[in-house]
Amino acid sequence: MAACNVESSLKALRDAASDRDEAVRRQIVLSLRELGAHHTDLLLTSCLNYLSKHGQLEEQHRAVILGAMRLVVEDAGSQVSELTAKQLVAAAARELVRPDEALSEASKEAYGDLLVALGGSYTEEVLDKTLRSIKADRLPDPSLVRTVARLALASGGSMAPYLSAIFEALVPMLSQAKTDRMRVALATALGLLSRSVLQHQEAQAQKKWAFRREIHAAYDTLFNAWLPLKEPRLRLEVLTALGEVVQVLGGDKLREELPRLLPAVVSLYRKQQEPFHVSHLLRQALEVAHGTDPRGLEAQVEGLLHPLHHQACQPADPESDLAPGNREELLACFSVATRASPDAVLKFLVHKLANSERSRLGTLAVLRHLVVTEPRSLEGRKASVLAGIRAPLQDPAGRVKRALLDLIEALAERGYLELEGGAAAVDFVVCQCGLAEARAPAKAREASDGELKETAEGLLHRMAGLERLTPMLWPSLLEYVTPAQHTHALPAVCRALQLAVSGRRRPGLQLFELNYDKRPSLPSPQALVARLLVAASLPYEGQQRGEAALGLLLALGPTIHPALEGLWAAELPTLLRYLAEHTEETVAQQQWEKNLLLLLFRTAETVGNAQWTGRLAEEMTNQINAWQGAPLAYAHVSREKQFLYKCLGIMLQHTQSAETIHQQLQEMLLSAQHGEALEREGLAIGVGFCAMTHFEATLARLEEFVRLDALRKTVSFFSSLVEKVDGDLERMKSTLILCYGYVALYAPEELLMPRLEAGILQHVVGLASTKVLGIKVETKDPTVKLSLIKAVTLVAKAVHANRWRHSYPFTRKAELLATMQGLIKAEARAQLKTPVCQLAMTACACLIRLEPLVNRAYVTELIKTCLDSVLGLQPPEKAGEDGREAWEREELYRETAAALQGLLNEILMHVLSPDGLQAVFRHVEGWVISTRDHERERALDITAQLATLYLEKMALRGEVEFSHLGTMVGRLVPRCTDPVPRVRRLAVGSIYTLFRVHLRYAGLPEGEADELVEHLKAVGARLEQAESQALLRGCSELAKVIARRLPQEQVSTLLFVLFEGLDDPHVACSSAASIVMNTVVRSCGAVLEGHVSEILKALYIRLQWIAGEQVKLSMVHFICVLASQNTAEVVSCLLCTPLPFDGYTCEIWRALAGEATLASRCMELLLEALGKHLAPSERPGGSLVHKSGAVCSALEPLAIVCALGEMLSNPESVGAVRGLYPQLVATLLLHLSSSVGVEFPQELFHAGDPRHWKVSPSRSKQSTVDVCGYSVETLKAALTVGRTEAVVTDMEESGAWALLQSSEGHHQGVALLARAVAHHVRPQLAAIAHRLSAALPAAPKPQRVTLAAFLGQLLSEPVASELQLTDVLLAGLLGCADDAVPIVRLLCFRALGRAVAATEGELGKVGLYADRLARAMIAGVSGGEDPRDLVKVEALGSLSGLLALLDEGQARGLLADVILAAQPLFEHGSEQVRGGAFRLFGSLARFGEGELRHLYVEQAHASLVSLILHLNDSSGEVVQACKAAVRSAGPLLGSDSLCSLFQRELADGGELDYWAFLGSLAKAVAEDFPAKVSIYLAVGATFFKSLLPEVRGNAVAFAASLLQRLPRKYHQAAANSNICGDIAAMLQDPVSSVRVKAARALSLLH
Repeated sequence: MAACNVESSLKALRDAASDRDEAVRRQIVLSLRELGAHHTDLLLTSCLNYLSKHGQLEEQHRAVILGAMRLVVEDAGSQVSELTAKQLVAAAARELVRPDEALSEASKEAYGDLLVALGGSYTEEVLDKTLRSIKADRLPDPSLVRTVARLALASGGSMAPYLSAIFEALVPMLSQAKTDRMRVALATALGLLSRSVLQHQEAQAQKKWAFRREIHAAYDTLFNAWLPLKEPRLRLEVLTALGEVVQVLGGDKLREELPRLLPAVVSLYRKQQEPFHVSHLLRQALEVAHGTDPRGLEAQVEGLLHPLHHQACQPADPESDLAPGNREELLACFSVATRASPDAVLKFLVHKLANSERSRLGTLAVLRHLVVTEPRSLEGRKASVLAGIRAPLQDPAGRVKRALLDLIEALAERGYLELEGGAAAVDFVVCQCGLAEARAPAKAREASDGELKETAEGLLHRMAGLERLTPMLWPSLLEYVTPAQHTHALPAVCRALQLAVSGRRRPGLQLFELNYDKRPSLPSPQALVARLLVAASLPYEGQQRGEAALGLLLALGPTIHPALEGLWAAELPTLLRYLAEHTEETVAQQQWEKNLLLLLFRTAETVGNAQWTGRLAEEMTNQINAWQGAPLAYAHVSREKQFLYKCLGIMLQHTQSAETIHQQLQEMLLSAQHGEALEREGLAIGVGFCAMTHFEATLARLEEFVRLDALRKTVSFFSSLVEKVDGDLERMKSTLILCYGYVALYAPEELLMPRLEAGILQHVVGLASTKVLGIKVETKDPTVKLSLIKAVTLVAKAVHANRWRHSYPFTRKAELLATMQGLIKAEARAQLKTPVCQLAMTACACLIRLEPLVNRAYVTELIKTCLDSVLGLQPPEKAGEDGREAWEREELYRETAAALQGLLNEILMHVLSPDGLQAVFRHVEGWVISTRDHERERALDITAQLATLYLEKMALRGEVEFSHLGTMVGRLVPRCTDPVPRVRRLAVGSIYTLFRVHLRYAGLPEGEADELVEHLKAVGARLEQAESQALLRGCSELAKVIARRLPQEQVSTLLFVLFEGLDDPHVACSSAASIVMNTVVRSCGAVLEGHVSEILKALYIRLQWIAGEQVKLSMVHFICVLASQNTAEVVSCLLCTPLPFDGYTCEIWRALAGEATLASRCMELLLEALGKHLAPSERPGGSLVHKSGAVCSALEPLAIVCALGEMLSNPESVGAVRGLYPQLVATLLLHLSSSVGVEFPQELFHAGDPRHWKVSPSRSKQSTVDVCGYSVETLKAALTVGRTEAVVTDMEESGAWALLQSSEGHHQGVALLARAVAHHVRPQLAAIAHRLSAALPAAPKPQRVTLAAFLGQLLSEPVASELQLTDVLLAGLLGCADDAVPIVRLLCFRALGRAVAATEGELGKVGLYADRLARAMIAGVSGGEDPRDLVKVEALGSLSGLLALLDEGQARGLLADVILAAQPLFEHGSEQVRGGAFRLFGSLARFGEGELRHLYVEQAHASLVSLILHLNDSSGEVVQACKAAVRSAGPLLGSDSLCSLFQRELADGGELDYWAFLGSLAKAVAEDFPAKVSIYLAVGATFFKSLLPEVRGNAVAFAASLLQRLPRKYHQAAANSNICGDIAAMLQDPVSSVRVKAARALSLLH
């Protein structure tokens, strides 16, 4: 626009280009670019002049201006006038030759960029000026040199005619350059020129060597003179330039220079810190040389290999971005060298494979690269590659192994492994498959064993899938199945073999038979069967090797033995499906092993060849022995050997040769590691399997080993084992003991009993002890102990299952039981560490079943020993272990507890009578009352199971009575409310079972149910709840059942046992005892004649130490006397009781509420006294510290509130409460308002009259007490007792009770209370409202807040008008509208606003107060203390709602005042206030249609600028309010285009493009209101000083948009107003976002 001077805008932008904010500088560049699009020459000239006049500009400032000039030139191109272009070229060239101290290098680069941009359209002028700047007598500035070269590269084909001139100008400088900076510039320029030459040659088919002489001269200088120099940057640029120069050097010159070039470049590896550039130059030179003269390059290869290899072996720098590129360049160099001389390269690399680890890593990487990328060059040399990698295959380094695996994969895919030497590579892969997972993490940059194993397994699988490798892998991979050292590789090998076999079985191919003549190293079929079965015994170990092993067996069926194909085809798929359906956690290991043993048994039967079976047994023995010296760390050796021993037992069943049996048993006993429990177990089971068919031979062989002399004699044949056996003698004894146990278990029935005593038990007992000086000493070896217990258990089971047992007396039963009990006693009592207790108790249970019977005294001692050893154990979860160890400890305890229960069950079954049950329970009941949860739970568990077993097994004989019912039930009753849920469940279940036993003895037929006793099931379900009241109700129902079903003669017994439960440490348990006592005494008191004094004495004694308050109160209730004739004195005396009230005092207050008349009188007195304390003029002395620092008298009021609370807790007080309900609620609410935040100090809390009251020792020790909490609870009680529970429920659901006690949220809680009262307390609401309204004028500040909140909420409820309370409430609230306390005013305005909103368009009685309401709200908007502006926000909202209901007549006197109150708030600092003000202004548009139109439209135009500026406010709320206000006012402005624009662009939820909107707005204003444009401009300019940064920026944008559309006749006025200068001045605003908008605004003005 002409009103603003372009030069002024340019000057402002240029001056602001030094801004420190990056966003501002970017916008200035864009603005200058935009101005340059319209005033290209002017901008360029002015910027050029500016730079000329300000030679000392900051570098950043100059960069912004030059950057903008470059962009303008690039955009304009040839539109830049020739004169301007020449001026720019001259100035830029002149700057480029200025001394360095006068202009920085960065600025010169910027000038160079400008010249390059100009060169696109004025190439000749730029070159002419720049080349002229190069004087023959002196060197030009380096920046000028680089600029010339960049120009040559950037200008494309137009530079071709000038290349010769450029070369002629630059090449002579090479000899003159003496500084490194100049040399760097020349090197860079030569590289760029060489690249330009190459482009021009390719594009225009120019003469190939048009610049040969210049290029050769440049090369000579770069290579001979500058490359040897030490300056790093120079060397880097020279290397880069040489890489470009050699590509245009020419074949002859390159051939001549190559012998000198390559060694010189290679030597730079030692000098150059970053090798990438050296490698890059080498690769370029090698590729050019190979393309021009391959034979000439071959002679140079040998000299390159050493340095290239050295670089390839260097570890890559992880912090260098060029390291990956350097490696690619090196490998590319090796590729070119291989194409030139493959034999030399291969020979060199093979030689390097024998060097260090680093050398091997680099060499292997290079070899792999060549194998993949140069197959043609290596064709015919594959054998040499395979021979070369033999040495690295033995390297133990993980990184070398990983590199070898990568290389072997490449070799396998390209046909190398089929050749001789490929087997070694396969062996290497298998060995890596066998790596075990390392526990310790791998070293940095080292490949871990786990990673190598995973890689190798994948590689082996892929190799097996290659058809051409199948003849190589089959059957050679079978050799890796049986050796122990390849155990970890077994899954991968098995799967690879399956894949290979399936490949050979395809149609047209035949499977190779196992030819042992040609391949004697192949394992035998029996060895394969043994190894694969053992591997399958641990199916999920090592990547599910069970599935792999069985799958291979299935595939090898015909190869193993022709007869097995059908059997295995039927059996093995079932086993494989079982594995697929289970996991390691769900599989039944023992059952799985049984399935495999059954498969082995059927395999031996199917083959039916003794020789084949014998060979299988030999292979199993060989596998056991193979583990002795295996060089493999394998965690499951013992488990495999255990299974092998079982398999050998199966094989011995099919063996008839006595010599073979003798020899195999001997080898089994001597080969076992007797210190390993699994091996001992497996060996013993194998011996037991053998005894099934060879009983006598097995016993005979065992007896030889029992005799030590015979043992040593046997060992003499195996001298290598003498030392081992001597040192392992005790553990071998444990193995022999276990063998005897399994021999007994599996022995034929008819042969066992005659040999039991002398042939088995004699040796078992003898081996378990030794004699010292003729005295028998029990062993302390734990393995011997466990073996002894296991053997005794197996023997007992075998005897019990033997049908001939009655013919042979078991004379050693007592001796064995004593031994087991001794082992239990010897175990630690704190924690379970071994399974000795569990196994010994299991053995005792098995022995108890056998004849003859054991005497009662011994059984008693046995029960006590076992209970003490188990029930007192520390819980497993507290043992201090984590993870697996903790789980094992817990599992051990569960098994031990089950063994104890089994033993007790066996003992009970031998004396199945009430006395027998009581005899066992007598030992358990001491644990039932234990203070430890886990001990009670364990004891109740035992009791419940014993009772259930008794009920199931009991037999009715004669007139037997259950005389111990009272004793047992009395002991169990307290546990029915135990804090442990499971204890409760077990206790109730036990009582139910005991009563069913009693009813059976009483004559109830089996199968019939007693309805009352059956009700105990429902009682038990209720007692599952943790809530105390539910527990007590359940106990009450339980007591009723006990009272009605307990025999009368057992009542006294029950009571005395229950008395012991009154002092139970758990209150709920003692409460249960007291409830049952009360119920039973009420029902059965007549039968207690003669026992009363004794009972009372016991009660009194127990009462002294009863801990539970509920129990005390229930007992005190019997002796509490309610007597009160002097109500006032009693109330006064009780109020002096120390706070908090003790239990006795509380009970008295509750009793006072039991009678209606007395309760009413007491409450009246209490409320009267409380009201005096709440009245400011009548408040008595005393002080209480408040959180806010205030002091108030609250000691007696608190006592009153507590007393009312206790009285209200009695449901019988309902009559008194309903009569005093309004007074009670109003008074308590006022007290609550005064007690928020009040706390008692300790010294006041316990104040009282010591002559009458004594502080209870159980009283709280807290230092302060929250007074408000008492008030809230009492108010809750009053509402509840007053039959308005719905109020309490609503308050709880809304969380209002917590708000009431909060200083910050108190008024919100009061409002919620008022709403609930209005909904649910309609009859008494008027009385409550009148009481509270009357208290409002004289109320202190806390009460005014409460009253304003309560009355305000009532006013908004419909019930207020229904009860005609509107006048009362409005009058009270309007009186508080000018209150000094902001929160009171806020609540008043909020209430008045809600009252207005609730009218639903009809003011009703509110209309009578409309003017007062509006004036009060206007005052609230305009003034008064309002630190957080909440009052203003509320008043604005309420005023908007009120005005929406007024008609034009009612609003006539208010409209001007409302607008004048709202307009100043448009610029308020609070976004909520601004938003409210805009909403209020928008709501006034409804008055713009009638008489008030002129007034509103005038103010709308006056406020339009502010509205427009806030459409882009920082607050979304303000933006939405402004949009609505502008849309509302739009139709009244008198412009259809504006109205349409507002409706289209300012829709709610839409995104507003503010700059585009301002452009459209300016256009519409200029067209429809041209006379107002200057007014809007002036108004907008006033906002340049707004305190809101966003508004300042918007004002600048608004003014610029208007100026852009300003009608011509107003240009002079705008110029006179200096609005453009003001906009430019905003570039100095302290906020960067404003400066950005100012910079953009300036671009719109021209």
